[in-house]
Amino acid sequence: MRTVVFAPGAKDANTNIDLPSGSPAIQEVKNAEIFRGSDGTAAAAKVSATPTRVDADTVKLDVATLTRDLLVLRYIAVGEVLQP
Repeated sequence: MRTVVFAPGAKDANTNIDLPSGSPAIQEVKNAEIFRGSDGTAAAAKVSATPTRVDADTVKLDVATLTRDLLVLRYIAVGEVLQP
């Protein structure tokens, strides 16, 4: 299982979000969390998000992201096999 953490920038809900270059291709998305940035006076708030695979390097989320958000995306990469 892969975990990629990146700042996708401000995106509307259900808008394509590309993985950062060099990220392994997506076979199946597992989950996503957004850590909503603040002005430095409070801890980042955790926001639930449901990811949907669009293609090997693109996902959509059911919630919008903001400029300061960090996206934590967990997925199975193409060719990976998870042991039970």
